[in-house]
Amino acid sequence: MNYKTKTSLKLPFKVTLVVGNGGRGSKVNNHYSSKSQRYAYDFMSLRVKNKGEDLKDFEIFGIDVIAPGAGVISQVIRDCGDMEIGKRDKSVYTGNMVVIDHGNGEWSVLCHFKYNSIKVKERDRVRQGDVLGLCGNTGNSSEPHIHYHLQDNALMLRAKGLPTQFSKIMVDGLVKENVEPVRYQKVSNIK
Repeated sequence: MNYKTKTSLKLPFKVTLVVGNGGRGSKVNNHYSSKSQRYAYDFMSLRVKNKGEDLKDFEIFGIDVIAPGAGVISQVIRDCGDMEIGKRDKSVYTGNMVVIDHGNGEWSVLCHFKYNSIKVKERDRVRQGDVLGLCGNTGNSSEPHIHYHLQDNALMLRAKGLPTQFSKIMVDGLVKENVEPVRYQKVSNIK
């Protein structure tokens, strides 16, 4: 799909993380077969303490999740509990979730927030960089991570995923503009 992201987007976090899933194609992105999540990203911890058997072993657990772009909150799910490592909640695949309407036919979807951490509610206006909540391990999640994707509808069941170009970020230590990072790349926002 030849698509240029309309919304000026930054990464939905303030630290350096690794792309666990991301890019065009099933070899680099486990979401690729899903219509709404085809171009989704999973951002994960660079380092894991101990054997990664506890949520707190993951440096990403509990970090701020920020708005990647300005808009209005169109949907929030906030009542899912964090799952222990090795267990998944398939009754609410997204876990705790925030959807941002960017007002231009693009919606950002952020999933797996920590239980009781979401700070926004529907119809709130957010600016790029505002804290939405904390990274958790809710829903169908194998370990704490930030799931992010862009779509063309407010509702995931009706939406098609859109390729996401981040406006200006660091990728493996280099400044990149309008970039779609891929699996195993280390990414961060420019300070």
